[in-house]
Amino acid sequence: MQIKVLLFAIIFSYVLSRRIKQKKSNLIHISLIQKGQRVQETIKSTLDSDIKISFELSREVKEQINNQNLLIDHLDRLQYAYQIVYIPLRNQYNAQYFGKIQLGQQEQTFELLFDTGSSYTWVASNDCNTCQKAGVKHFFNCETSQSCSYLNKKIKLQYGTGKAVAQFMVENLKIASLLIQNQTMLLLDELTELKKFEGDGLAGLGFDTLSDGYPTIIDNLFIQDLIDKKEFSIYLTEHQNSEDKQSKLIIGGKQDNLGDYNNDQWHYCDVINKNYWAILGDYVSFVSRDGKIRRSLKSIKPVHYVQDDKSDILFTSLFVIDSGTSLIVLYKKDHERLIQYLKDFGIECFDSEQYQGINECDQSNIDDYPNFEISLCGKQFIIPPEKYLLCSFFQCYLMIAPFDQRVSILGDLFIREYYTHFIQETPRKIGFIKAIQD
Repeated sequence: MQIKVLLFAIIFSYVLSRRIKQKKSNLIHISLIQKGQRVQETIKSTLDSDIKISFELSREVKEQINNQNLLIDHLDRLQYAYQIVYIPLRNQYNAQYFGKIQLGQQEQTFELLFDTGSSYTWVASNDCNTCQKAGVKHFFNCETSQSCSYLNKKIKLQYGTGKAVAQFMVENLKIASLLIQNQTMLLLDELTELKKFEGDGLAGLGFDTLSDGYPTIIDNLFIQDLIDKKEFSIYLTEHQNSEDKQSKLIIGGKQDNLGDYNNDQWHYCDVINKNYWAILGDYVSFVSRDGKIRRSLKSIKPVHYVQDDKSDILFTSLFVIDSGTSLIVLYKKDHERLIQYLKDFGIECFDSEQYQGINECDQSNIDDYPNFEISLCGKQFIIPPEKYLLCSFFQCYLMIAPFDQRVSILGDLFIREYYTHFIQETPRKIGFIKAIQD
């Protein structure tokens, strides 16, 4: 999203830190294969058990497949039946999450921030001196890759805390085991006003309306029959170096074992904006842990309604789900009034002198803070204070920040609590379920 809130990463440094479409190869359709199970293992076990398999093969392919070993080798090229792949994401102080892709003929590896708030994918040119100052560590030279070509077109990008100048290029991009041919993307020549960026670039997971109509990586994965469904999901955790508890981007669908089905179920909202992953909110509230005190800002026409002792109108009910933003960000007029409501819980918050855009609160005991509650298209989502606060011995910092534009953003802080499923096929939807967190 060209609305970025990466400046909030500085706070975290303060605190220590398919089903496969079978590639339309006309090869096979095997109904016996289970989701995620290796084709080779399935065929081997089936042959061993003398169960007859029915294949839909052309006459030419049948003639080529003259023994069991050739069949197995041929099937192994598919790797996985009903494939859903995932990319591990490296957690940088709960502020930024990065996953690896490979570019070009030599498959050079880059760590990118996967951003649902924007649509272009970019890496830095080896001639970009300002990119290194911003924190970028790896650079790409299109001229050394035989699969890379320029489009003789440039663009200027504006982020919340950064500006960029880039040229268009076309290159092969590998994500997990999936190779996208001829991905249109950007090569940055200049990057300014951006600090503490810990990756090598950005991978846009938004819509092509924000990329001048050029297909995004999700578009191309679907167009090139690399995924069966035009969807993905994001699972974020607070763990930074644990493989079994790692954050991940799942491409092609969702993994049900990442949701807390004992206490929750999937809830889907319609996407209501052609440019962003945006949905309708009913209200935002601070609610005491015993539920006796509730202070809310409500949409004019909420899907879900609650009774309050004190409430006001929500200036904007548009909420963007943005994995490129670290925090929860509210339109400033809504944010100001919500901060005032904290006084009813005995908490005084004010602008931090040390950290721009962050509120500092005088109460250092987390137990004294209320829950933050938000209703999205008819369902309540609760963020406990230990998740929306960063506290030291003497004060707490509020990770719910103000924003100048008339939109609110639910960033990584929200996605860590609720595993999020993005469905790009019409009608576009976003689903949420309480995330499994060890």
